[in-house]
Amino acid sequence: MLSNGPKRFLISRRALLELVLRAALIISLLLIAFLPGDLEGRIPLAIALVFLYLAVGRRFDYLDPVVGYLCPWLLILFFSVIKLSRFAITIHRSTYILVLVSIICAVLVGARTRQTTISNERRWLPPKRTRWNARTFFKAIDLFFVAFTIFNIVQAGYIPLVRGIATGDTGYLDFGIHGIFGLYLAMANALAIIYLIVYLRTGRRPYLYRYAGIFFVFVLFVSRQNVISSGVESIIAYSLVRRKVPLKKIAIGLATSAILFSILGNFRSGSIREIAGIEEDWVPDPVVWLYSYSYFNIANVDNLITRSNAPYYDGSSFNQLLPSFLRPESNPDDYYGYLLLINFNVASYMFPVYDDLGEAGVLALTLIAIYLTSKKYVMVYRRFSISQVGTYCVLYFCAAFSFFFNFWFYLPVIFQIFFFYAFGNSSEILCLAEKKSSQWTTVLKALPSRGCED
Repeated sequence: MLSNGPKRFLISRRALLELVLRAALIISLLLIAFLPGDLEGRIPLAIALVFLYLAVGRRFDYLDPVVGYLCPWLLILFFSVIKLSRFAITIHRSTYILVLVSIICAVLVGARTRQTTISNERRWLPPKRTRWNARTFFKAIDLFFVAFTIFNIVQAGYIPLVRGIATGDTGYLDFGIHGIFGLYLAMANALAIIYLIVYLRTGRRPYLYRYAGIFFVFVLFVSRQNVISSGVESIIAYSLVRRKVPLKKIAIGLATSAILFSILGNFRSGSIREIAGIEEDWVPDPVVWLYSYSYFNIANVDNLITRSNAPYYDGSSFNQLLPSFLRPESNPDDYYGYLLLINFNVASYMFPVYDDLGEAGVLALTLIAIYLTSKKYVMVYRRFSISQVGTYCVLYFCAAFSFFFNFWFYLPVIFQIFFFYAFGNSSEILCLAEKKSSQWTTVLKALPSRGCED
């Protein structure tokens, strides 16, 4: 007997719209990439179609790893066709195809979440019981962090920021105990995000101070990569634990950061216009910096693809996963020889992976990395743990900054995941303990005080 009740669809209209747009985008990009003729002339159309998909299908959800991955690559494609620099070259067809097919891979495997509301208390998974006290555990971790920080300073004989102010040379590249300094930075970065989440869940300011202290150490050590990674991961963690930051505020923050970065960059490196070969006076300095760290990325990859015999299948793309004392020595000419300009040595995740494994390696890494990151993103709207939030923050950073470097295979970044899982359960217990302590404090304050009776 047929039911006369209301029909229930297995997929929402929004999800259906996204699937239709996804299929249309994939087919369109394949046609743009592989039809004969002027591929560079069709790149603006590809940019417009991907932009439309992000706006309508993904609603520019900055927490979405597909959005985080695609936006920088759209900017790179845009700058590759306008040629602001007098050093600009024409990007070859093979390079454009690699980038476009990588975009297709990201769109293909990027999961679309069903955003539902869940209370802040119910969304956290209960921790497992442990034999040790969580507060004591993290005090021991703090002592280790402070001791190792001091040990690095004593071993080097200087603090990079102080040395830079005094002499003009920070010496940050030689700072730290080689072989384990990367693990130290990974632990510190993970610990900072854990303390931020604990503060957001409990409101206990000591954990905010610990977070700020670790961030200050990154500044003292002139670890720009950790300043950026901890900053980006903090925004993602805050958005997941507390609330999303409005896109308007993010845009203002990005514009402010670009201005400050250009001012500091010009102070440190001199005129970026002269170095990058920008002759148009109407282009503001922040845009010049953005162009320099976008266009030259794809130009360097293009030189590798068209001027080398890569791939070499030598395992070199995995070297950054090893401590420095185990890492095989490489010939700098193998890298710097393909840079369009020696000052701009950024070449995205594609350069080392293509050099080692070719197109198949780049596409396989894109598929696997974006798929795993998207699977983690789906958990955002389900019950999760601090370790899962931290892991997603790391994977999101790797995807969003893939235009800059292969952070998926970079020990000081990707090894944060180990520390999130090592410290995650204890941090959950710490949250519960701090909340219980705060509740008892509130109850005691609410009790009437008794004075001495005469």
